[in-house]
Formats: sequence, C-alpha cells, structure tokens
Amino acid sequence: MAEVNGLQQARRASARGRDGRAMHNHRLGWVVRFSEVWRYPHVRGERVFMMQVAAGGVRARRAALALLVLYAVLLGALLARHEMWRDELQAWTLARDSHNLVDLWRHTRYEGHPLLWHAMLMPLAHAVDDPQAMQVAHWVIAVAAAAVVMLAAPFPLWLRTALVCSYYPLYEYGVISRNYALTVLGIWLVCVAVTRHSPVQAAAAGAVAANASPMGFLLAPGICAAIVLDREPPLRRRLVATAGLTVAAAAALVQMLAAADYEHARGWTLTFEPLRVAYLARGYARALLPLQVPGLHFWESSALFPWPPAAGAAGWAWTLVAMLVVGGLLAVAAWTSRRSRRSAAALAVGAASLLAFAYVKFPGAIRHQGFLWIWLVAALWMAVGDGGLTRRGAAWLLAPGLACGLAASAVAAWWDWRAPFSGAECAARSILKQGLSRLPLVAGVDWAASGVAGYLPHGKLIYPAAGRSGSFVLWNEARTRQDRFTPADQVAAARAADRGEGSLLLTNAPLPAGSGCQLRFACDHTIVADESLWGYVCEKSPGEAAP
Repeated sequence: MAEVNGLQQARRASARGRDGRAMHNHRLGWVVRFSEVWRYPHVRGERVFMMQVAAGGVRARRAALALLVLYAVLLGALLARHEMWRDELQAWTLARDSHNLVDLWRHTRYEGHPLLWHAMLMPLAHAVDDPQAMQVAHWVIAVAAAAVVMLAAPFPLWLRTALVCSYYPLYEYGVISRNYALTVLGIWLVCVAVTRHSPVQAAAAGAVAANASPMGFLLAPGICAAIVLDREPPLRRRLVATAGLTVAAAAALVQMLAAADYEHARGWTLTFEPLRVAYLARGYARALLPLQVPGLHFWESSALFPWPPAAGAAGWAWTLVAMLVVGGLLAVAAWTSRRSRRSAAALAVGAASLLAFAYVKFPGAIRHQGFLWIWLVAALWMAVGDGGLTRRGAAWLLAPGLACGLAASAVAAWWDWRAPFSGAECAARSILKQGLSRLPLVAGVDWAASGVAGYLPHGKLIYPAAGRSGSFVLWNEARTRQDRFTPADQVAAARAADRGEGSLLLTNAPLPAGSGCQLRFACDHTIVADESLWGYVCEKSPGEAAP
C-alpha cells in the first residue's frame, strides 16, 4: 500500500506540473526517481505511465539544450560585433600591465571592485595580446550562467528561455564583458544549492558572487538569510556555511577598500534628499522594467522613467509611479512567496541591502540597479523550488519585466549590430593601419581615450592632465585636472610630447578650427556618445625645440 501511495504521489506531482505548478520537487527528484520505477512492477499501468513521464522529461531537457545552443550562438555573434568601451578595457589593461597579484591590488585600489575577475584575466592577458580573448572568457561565463537557468531553474521552458534572452543576461551581463556576469553565475548557483538544501555549496557560490563585484557583496546578507532559514540541513552545517560566506564577503570588502586619494570616494548621505530619492526610484523602476528609447544612444536610456524628469508636478507624479512600481512589485513578490519564509526573507534582506547602499553611498547606473531584477528572479526561483509559489505565480510576477527585457534586448542587439559601441577599436585600427603607433599617443580626455590602449598591443598613452603615462586610468585626485583641461591645453600637451615627427592627440570632440593639428581619422557616431574619437597629428611650432 505504501508503494502504491508513493506512485500516486508521483502521479499527483506530474499532474501539478501539467497545470502549471512545480514539477521540480526536491523530495521526488525530477518528478520521481526514475531508476526506482521498476520497484513497482505489480502496480498495473504505473510502469507505462512513469515511462511516459520520463520520456517527457528527456524531451524537455533536449529542448532546453537546443535553446541553450541557440543562445550561445546568438551571444557569440553579438560579442563578435561589439566594440568594447572603456570600463571593459580598463579591467583588461589592469590585468595585462600588472606583474603580480600585489601589483594588481595596488592598481585596483582606485576601482572599487573585488579582484576575482581581474585575477582570472591576468594569465589570459599575459598570454594573449588581443582583448577579444576577454570576450571569449566572458562568453563562457555568460553561457554557463544561462545553462544553469535552462537546465536547473524550476520555471516553464518558455519562461527560462525568455529569462536568458532578456536584457540583463543577454546584453548588459552578456555582451558587455565585465565582472558582473560572474556575480550572476554565482547567484544562479546559489539558487540551485539552496533548493537542494546544500548550505556549503550555496556559501561557495555566494563567495564567488561576492568576490566578483560590489553587487554580489551587497547581496551576501540575502544569501546568508536563505542559508540560515533552511530548516532541513543540520543547524551546525548552516552556521558553518554562513560563517564561511561571511569571511569571503569580508575578504571582498578588504579588496574594495579604496586608496586615500581615490577620486570617486563619496561621503555617506544620511539625510533626506528628495532629488536623490527621485533618481533612485526612477532608476530601479527602469531596472525592473528596462524598456529603452530606440535609437543610437539607447544605452542607459528609459522610455518609461527618463532622467532628468519632467519639471513640476507631472515629474514628481511620475516619480511616485516609479516608487509604486518598485515597492509594489517587491511587496507582491514577498507576499505571494510567504509560504517559503526563507525566499521571502532573502528577497527582503537582499533588496534592502541594495537599496540602502544606493541611497547612502552610490546610486549607480543600470548595470548596478539591474541586480534588483536578478535578485527578484533568484528569490522566486527559491520560492518555487520550495513549493511556496507556483510556477504560474512566478510567471505572472516576472511577465512585465520579461516583456520589457525582451524588447530591450531587441533594441540593444539591433543597434549594437549596426553601430560601434565605442570608438576605441576603430581608433586603434586606424593607428596601426596608418603607422601612427610610432608617435607619442596623447590622451586629450583620459577616460575617453584609455580604451585605445587596451586594443593596441602593449599600448601606452600619455595622460597629460594626470602627469603620467600608462595604459589604464588611475582614478586618483591627481587626474581631476582633466575637468579643467581645455582643447587648447590638449593641443599644447600634444605638441610638448612631439619628439620630432609629431604626436597623435586622441580627443572625444573635433578640435576647433585653427588648432594647427592635422586630422588623421574620425571614429564617431558611437552608442556611447562620449567615446567617439578623433585623432590629430600635432607638431611643434618651428621655433620650439624638441624635448
């Protein structure tokens, strides 16, 4: 009788899967443990039924694998067409031109990021001159993250497919090669480990997320909540895992400690500032509903919650709508998944950590704010895996964001395919093609031109505003002179660098007429508007002596 009841339970689990509820039950395995089907040969008809369920699972897995391959091909094609911008290439040049980990830590004290991504790039950058190798490594990480979703997430196949093809997994954390993809991979692995009641594995995945980016560090308390509130593993294992993750997060914090002269060091905002609240409300509403303005400069835009807002009462009224979107979606998600207390608690703790840090310290951009969406998906994943939320309920909660995310993916893919994201690669090709690399290369605007050094083999630039030469930008207080560096100052610095053949000035705007420098190339009409680049050869005046 117990065996019959067990199979009846499996049949009910399968029926729940057909009407939209979770088939991934951790107590039954993949619906049932198919290797144990043959223990019940005396139960008439059940053997055929269970074979049909198993066959359906195999077909679903094959479909998921096929869609994963299509995602990998699409991502690879988009990466091949993507010109990297300064923040992507900054990590590459830091890894390439740091001789060891101590050197890397010293250089990255002006970055505000943990070192995991840079440390992974170091052996690659020392072995290969081409920064496209970084894109290949990033492709592997992004595809691995998509594979975890496609093969392990307890959502319907259409929802998993929509999720990996939406804006963040495909473009912001897929096409753009930065450390955030490692954090996304770590968060998805946390979800798998938590639903399998493996606190040590969850802590290990959380350590990867925390040491990959500041956003992973901020989500570590939410991951700890998910681990501690899982009542199935022994309390000792949960506490040990939480302690391990806490130590890993502390290590990430040490890596992020900035130098005393870090230019972007910000104070703490502990008073109420209405304009800051408005920016954050619109930013996080945009992150949850990332519908962009179609056009060349789509990146960082928002069709629903633009910034700056409209003046007057209309602007503040729409800011209130943004606040309702953010607060309402998080509240509804926490309420509907309340049967899974750990997922609801994890959502609340992680979201509070992200929002509080954004207000008191660093408001961020869409690449930072998008982790609220990632964490929302993670919390619903855990809730469905626990049986505290149906797959249909999760689909309804994610549907608005996925609809906007898919539209945003289409806009981003279309424009990134048609137009250069940055002028850095075009400028580097022009320098090599015209034989200009023999000349001193002067970065008139340091942050705009720094990407060129990443595309040039062992490329070095002169940063006159900061009074130094190198590849990457050091975001210290010495370079703040750049804010007062006029086009005339740029030309003067380029002429001062002339060793007799002229020097190449890289600037992100055309020089005014009469500058006396010769235009050699223009790499304009870029998606990142301030990374269009113009290259001018400047020579000393006849009366000036070479240095």
